[in-house]
Amino acid sequence: TAASGAVQWRCGMGGRAVECGAVTETLSREEVLSQGYALGLSQLGGTLATTHAEDGTPYVTFVLFHLRENGEVLFGSGVRPQHTRNIRATPEVSFLVDNREVIRSDWTAFNRLVIEGRAEEVAKESAEYGPLLQELEGKNRMAAVFTDRGILFRIRPRRLILMRGFEATRHIVDFGEEGAG
Repeated sequence: TAASGAVQWRCGMGGRAVECGAVTETLSREEVLSQGYALGLSQLGGTLATTHAEDGTPYVTFVLFHLRENGEVLFGSGVRPQHTRNIRATPEVSFLVDNREVIRSDWTAFNRLVIEGRAEEVAKESAEYGPLLQELEGKNRMAAVFTDRGILFRIRPRRLILMRGFEATRHIVDFGEEGAG
């Protein structure tokens, strides 16, 4: 129950009420990863933010993706798109997954997951390419078809940030320099 004078909103995953006042539920690393993973499963695409290779300005684009349970993001790209050139020049990226479609009917249930990390190309010759491509295909067959014709990227997270509804708390998992791998 809410503390006296506190306002409750449907902020949590699955619509459960959590207090959005001064006291906020603390989530464990496993809970943050689990809730982030569930949000990732519910969305086909996300927003990839890179640094423009030519002039250093921010660049964002929508990509089809798969979020792995360990916080890694898989997505594909052709060789020529701007975000591919950007990643090759500066592999540090940010990736946003959200459920913005709920805003129209219940904006208090708007959840966001930000993955900050380093994108890397997964070589087709590597032993992990096939299994990772299969994971992406399990979520979206067309994403895997386009990826196999181009490049498979993996974002190894340094930090994962979950924001739920109107909670003031940012639920953070720090992976450090080693990433999720």
